Amino acid sequence: MRLRSSAPRRKRGPKDDLDAVFRKVERLTATGATIGALELLARRKTLDDRSLLGWPVSRTRVLSLNRRPGKYLDKVLRYPQVLGMVGARAASGLALLAPRVGRKGRAVALAGMTATGAGLNLRSNYGLDGSDHLSFINFAVSLLEKLYPNDRKAREAALAFIAAQSCLAYFTSGVVKMTSPVWRSGDAISGVFRTRTYGDRFFYNLVKDRKLMAQALAWGVMVAEALFPLVLVAPRPVARMILLAGMGFHLGNARFMGLNRFFWSFVATYPAVAHFSRHLGGNGEQRRALPEGATA
Repeated sequence: MRLRSSAPRRKRGPKDDLDAVFRKVERLTATGATIGALELLARRKTLDDRSLLGWPVSRTRVLSLNRRPGKYLDKVLRYPQVLGMVGARAASGLALLAPRVGRKGRAVALAGMTATGAGLNLRSNYGLDGSDHLSFINFAVSLLEKLYPNDRKAREAALAFIAAQSCLAYFTSGVVKMTSPVWRSGDAISGVFRTRTYGDRFFYNLVKDRKLMAQALAWGVMVAEALFPLVLVAPRPVARMILLAGMGFHLGNARFMGLNRFFWSFVATYPAVAHFSRHLGGNGEQRRALPEGATA
């Protein structure tokens, strides 16, 4: 006959809302970074030392890399050793995407993503853009957050940094475009889509003889980017619309300009932005659920 314990059952603590947000940031960023690493492994010859992206060529941009520090780095950045770094990046990304990985496991994977990102950036910064910088920020700040598991203020500050970087990136991009007469006239739209690198024949043919359409699109992009930070204070329907518009913008860029990485790195910041949004974040609901006199 079993005796029931008289000790009361321990109630589960409240769900860690910050950890849930960081998981979304990490997984979305890891999706794009993992795809990029796997693509790089598939095109491994672009990393060959005899190519323009080879380590012997790229290290000449920094004088110190041609001396003793550069010789030490040869062991990991020369071809084919660099493929191990790319493989480690892909493995770290897959670990972040795997279900039921705890904070310690995610910290190890984030350290791998941060270290390999810094190493590949050092090897060659050719072709890097805002998506690469934002991905590095997402990984590095998420790793930093893992050092403070019991300090909510520090974790909130880390998440706020990601949200602030996102809002600042959109705002500065929109304002800088407004200073350009090429953007204000709409010529930037037809000009970009006429290029081989970022162009699209269908879209170029659509706007090349439609000056008003090109100008409207250009001003729509500039204004939307500059006003993105309003998501932090806008009413719930408007805030949701801003985030949906941002996702649509990046999907369009991926389809017509080939900027696939921008979608993952920028949209990965949206959970952080939504957390600090006045009407989208869960802070208000959390405070109402707390007993009177308690603090979050």
